[in-house]
Amino acid sequence: MTTACDDFLTQTTPHLSRLFRVGMRLTHQASEAQDLVQEALMKAWANWHRYQPGGSLGAWLSRILVNTFISRHRHQRVVDVTAARSDLLDHLFDGGRLDEASDPEQVWHGQGLSDEVLAALDGLPAHYREVVELVDLHGLAYRDAADQMGCPLGTVMSRLHRARRLLRDQLTDYARECGLAAAPAA
Repeated sequence: MTTACDDFLTQTTPHLSRLFRVGMRLTHQASEAQDLVQEALMKAWANWHRYQPGGSLGAWLSRILVNTFISRHRHQRVVDVTAARSDLLDHLFDGGRLDEASDPEQVWHGQGLSDEVLAALDGLPAHYREVVELVDLHGLAYRDAADQMGCPLGTVMSRLHRARRLLRDQLTDYARECGLAAAPAA
């Protein structure tokens, strides 16, 4: 006698490699794709009673996978906006100017960035600098920045991530000198 779990495993196993390929197209990282597939399969198992036998199981699983990705992306967008503001406070602004950071555009126009930060921004490749200015300094949403730059949303997110990493690498010592970053572990 087969159980619901055995039935689920038997029917979904042939679709795993395709789900992983779709996950890779969505996330571009194997570990993220694996996590996405696992989460989608957990949701499929929780809703297995809703699956109509005879329907397209592959399409049903793919829809769950895509919806899971979209949900994660929406959540990550909120997290990224919060992290972007935190990164600015932690790594880009002088200690004496943190109160001004609540209005990044005013700080930018008021030359509220230190010479070191301006030099680091100037040292970025133009496509990275543009996305940092639009999103982090002017407060544009990722979608609005993508529209203004004429590129896909994922490109904006990727460039912003890389630009922040470059700025963090260049400004860590400076941030430490200003008391904005923890001292390195001994």
